[in-house]
Amino acid sequence: MNTGTKIFAAALFFLHSWVLPAQYTWQLLPQSPQNGQKQDDVYFLTPMLSWSVNGSGRIYKTLNGGTTWVKILDQPGTYFRCIGFRDSLHGFAGNIGPDYFPNVTDATPLYRTDDGGATWQPVTTISGAAPTGLCAIQVVTPNVIVAGGRVGGPTHWIRSTDGGSTWTSKSLATQLAMVTDLYFSSPDTGFVFGGTNANIQLSKAKILRTVDGGATWKTVYQSTRPFETIWKAHFPSPTTGYATLLSYAPNTLERFVAKTTDGGLTWSDLPLAGNGAKAFGVGFLTEDIGWVGCDNSIYETSDGGQTWTPENIGQYVNKIRVLDGVAYGIGVRIYKMKPAVNGSQAPTEGNARLLAWPNPAFENVTLSFYLEKQATFVVQLLDSQGKMVVESPPVNKNAGEHTETLATGTLPTGSYLLLVKADGAILAQTVLVIQNKP
Repeated sequence: MNTGTKIFAAALFFLHSWVLPAQYTWQLLPQSPQNGQKQDDVYFLTPMLSWSVNGSGRIYKTLNGGTTWVKILDQPGTYFRCIGFRDSLHGFAGNIGPDYFPNVTDATPLYRTDDGGATWQPVTTISGAAPTGLCAIQVVTPNVIVAGGRVGGPTHWIRSTDGGSTWTSKSLATQLAMVTDLYFSSPDTGFVFGGTNANIQLSKAKILRTVDGGATWKTVYQSTRPFETIWKAHFPSPTTGYATLLSYAPNTLERFVAKTTDGGLTWSDLPLAGNGAKAFGVGFLTEDIGWVGCDNSIYETSDGGQTWTPENIGQYVNKIRVLDGVAYGIGVRIYKMKPAVNGSQAPTEGNARLLAWPNPAFENVTLSFYLEKQATFVVQLLDSQGKMVVESPPVNKNAGEHTETLATGTLPTGSYLLLVKADGAILAQTVLVIQNKP
């Protein structure tokens, strides 16, 4: 075995050894937004760039992974419930609308920005039955964007196929009385989640599925218990998905999570807790490792929901977003999850903190890293035989945050060792998977 192959094998062993045990630490982002109640949504476009919204009509932005946040909009009377971005400039924020929460007077369901959030304008190009409010939004592709709402009804879902320039709205009143979340695996195939009655005492949790872009919907899950609605859902893979069953049942403490292993065709109930916890956000790193945010804690599983362990982290974690192996939980405050080794933070080498995305990569990989001191920076890619296939030109970098893009589109599919070097020494490394463009 040559030296390069040894380095590659050692790196694989190193990464394998700390990823598999499913030990994680959740860290409060101490300067994250707060308004005395739960925050509603957070959207990370990259590990560094994110926006957060809440019911006080405020939108915040971070450029450094959540270390600091800047308030970019303060609009009392609006209840911002959801947010999503096509790219660093073009994004959308949904308002829950009046007549559900107190002090909400804004009847505009959707806003857009074309300058990264510096300014926001009402979306006025929605045709069809106008939605009262929105609770969820997803950028499926740069052109296809979907949104839906609302909790407490009335129910609509809206869709754009031109990047948000125009939208079509359709009522879901005959099939759902509450819409609280949605997920589309492609422009045509997706789900909406909610409840059968606007009165939670009479509601049963329900999931609808479409395979024709929302022209028709079919029920694929309905609970048998009253006092329930689906709150949030997450698919860590094309086949496996989870949805929280938010329950206010007064005569039982049993609580459940719905799970699918066949791409959402069928769903089954998994016991979550027997203490009456209210289940809100859900997010999974893999098909087996994930979390459910509840009113007073987060529950963690490493066996696909067969068992759950409570972690005393945060309150009312309303949504959990997962990006490139890192989870972000938004509740009363915003928390960030990182892998850990033996209860401690996953190690980094030298003075570079490396993030690489997307992983798997298709045409390019973006590197975000932090240097504690000035250094000559080089990136190398080694194939599985230890042969160097890419090396960037050496560049002198000052201390601080940096972002670089590395072209990978001409490389064969497979696993590569990505090395970050400063002044000739290896400072950080990770395994990068390269795939054909989907």
